[in-house]
Amino acid sequence: MKIGIIGGGNMGLLHGKLINSNIELTLSALYDTFKEKGEASAKELGTKFVETLDELFDNCEMVFITVPNTMHADLAISALKAKKHVFVEKPLATSIEDAKKVMEASEKSGKRVFVGYNRRFAPVYKKAKDLIFDDKFKPSNINIIQNDGDMINPPWLTDVKMTGGFMYDTTVHFLDMARYLMGEITEIRALGKAACYPIIDDFAVLITFENGNYGVISTCGHASWISPFERVQVVGDHTSIITEELDSLRFSPGLNKVIDAKDFSKLPHEEKWGYKFMHEHMFDALKNNKEALNDIKDGYIGVKLMEACYESASKNGQLIKMD
Repeated sequence: MKIGIIGGGNMGLLHGKLINSNIELTLSALYDTFKEKGEASAKELGTKFVETLDELFDNCEMVFITVPNTMHADLAISALKAKKHVFVEKPLATSIEDAKKVMEASEKSGKRVFVGYNRRFAPVYKKAKDLIFDDKFKPSNINIIQNDGDMINPPWLTDVKMTGGFMYDTTVHFLDMARYLMGEITEIRALGKAACYPIIDDFAVLITFENGNYGVISTCGHASWISPFERVQVVGDHTSIITEELDSLRFSPGLNKVIDAKDFSKLPHEEKWGYKFMHEHMFDALKNNKEALNDIKDGYIGVKLMEACYESASKNGQLIKMD
């Protein structure tokens, strides 16, 4: 399969290198609106730089979209209209209307869309899910802390026209992770404020799952990069799992029992963060026509959860029911 990349930044380079490492794939072209950056990235990846989307589409069967969030939907729709499969970095879109349009374009074209939920494939969270889904664990609640140290670099992090808002940039991963580890979310309450930047950069979110369990997510963009930046704890029947970053997991199997610890910190970046395993999973699903853990439906639900958070925060924490 021939792959084209839209976006020659860090994520474009990361995905391009993984594509080059797969003998069944060919990285055939790269497009970027900034020609100088695009040419440099194409050279680094050993592929050709093209100056138009049409030229990119003529040279590939699947498109990887690795550009700022608010551009995802339009580019995905363009690629689908050109009859290309699509991988799009998270989020799928930054509004539910655009997410619906991408789904409709996928259905009409008969081509698949995959979303960049790489944490679903990270070893630390795969191990956590295995433990939680053991019959002995009996999960009852989840507590997630996700903080960025600052929103200064790059400067467009505070530009809602580029990101869609603070939560769309990173917290989208953790609403997805709550759903991945605990089940479907049925209710959301959220409070938010602009604490340090000219956008809402501080949220507290209370979520309820369809089985009656609950969870809390606190997230902000001004925590000074004190570790851990992300921490997940799931509590069961006198059992508990704690993850810190994508580096470590501790598991307490019960009262008066030995705590088990796993350390993933020395894994290569593309493995620790799940990117390598996401690629393997996604291309296997595409090749063998199987469902994937990062299919478009999961991207669509992620956008719905984001919108529910922003709607609830705008109404001072009003309960939003997820249909």
